[in-house]
Amino acid sequence: MSNYSSYSVFLNYDSVRGICWSLGVISLTCNSIVIIGLLYRNYMYLQSKTQSNMKHILSVSHRRFTIHQNPSIFLLFNLTICDFIGSLYLLILACSDSYYTNYYRNKYGLYSNYTIIQNEWVTTATCTVERIFSQVALVMSILMTFVVAVDRFILVIYPHSRRKLTIKSARILAALCWMFGVTIAVLAGVLSAQSAANHPRNRFSILGQLCLTDSSRSFLVRIITYFELFLGCSLYITSMILYILICCKLRRSKQTYRSNLSARVEKRVSIILASVVFTNIFTYIPITLFTILGRILSRYDPENDQIFPSMVVLLYLNAAVNPILFLLLSLNIGQKGNKVGQSSEGTKPLSM
Repeated sequence: MSNYSSYSVFLNYDSVRGICWSLGVISLTCNSIVIIGLLYRNYMYLQSKTQSNMKHILSVSHRRFTIHQNPSIFLLFNLTICDFIGSLYLLILACSDSYYTNYYRNKYGLYSNYTIIQNEWVTTATCTVERIFSQVALVMSILMTFVVAVDRFILVIYPHSRRKLTIKSARILAALCWMFGVTIAVLAGVLSAQSAANHPRNRFSILGQLCLTDSSRSFLVRIITYFELFLGCSLYITSMILYILICCKLRRSKQTYRSNLSARVEKRVSIILASVVFTNIFTYIPITLFTILGRILSRYDPENDQIFPSMVVLLYLNAAVNPILFLLLSLNIGQKGNKVGQSSEGTKPLSM
């Protein structure tokens, strides 16, 4: 191990450093834009309700793109908050790497014996917070992506169903998801912190360095890790199946919408949201395979594989991809809403 890597939070996995910085900066910027945009639209909607002479200010797209009125947008807003937390995790990790590299060099010197370096990073309060952030981002992303997929499935496949989500039911469902996700995250974070504190101070594990669930000694953390992998794979695959059914429905039947424009944009919306699920599946399957191989093959340790840490960090790829797709979604709905607002009254608006 090189002298530089002996001081780095990322050890000798230099590619992880670049991934963290790139995804962190992109995701924080894009998620901030999406969150501010949605909050601004919601603020404008609430303002228009109190001023009767401002009703003309909001177009159809503005009214239908508000958190306060639209259950689908409210769920997407919650998903964006999850991605924002994921972006904070990545940036804090990257900044901590820079800080502790200099800290260890100043403390132990440029050419210190690697075996005497004490791993202080994994026992810090910052790393404990990072563990919680990482788990909240992962679990909530899984849950909210699935809920959004179910919501879209009902709206497109059963447009006249009484079981469609209302804004009240969406808030209750989101609150339950947050309670479950935060509970799992805090439990996994605290148990992982205790496990890290019990390890030898000169022990360096890449999962521990990334402030993820270090399952080498804690049975409960190991169960939580396997549960998250199973939950992620099963719900993401189910969500993808739902979006495939949605796209098939839109392709087969144009009678669902009176306007061809509505049908085209609805298809674009479904494809964009399906891309969110595909990104998550793309990052989850390799990690699942690595984990299975690590348990089946006694001589194989995923942490010794050079590509494994990069794949772990890429679990947060959706934090950067999702807001970009949401911005495309906003553009599509905005263009459609303005056109529908100028069309005849017989045109049925987008279900979003």
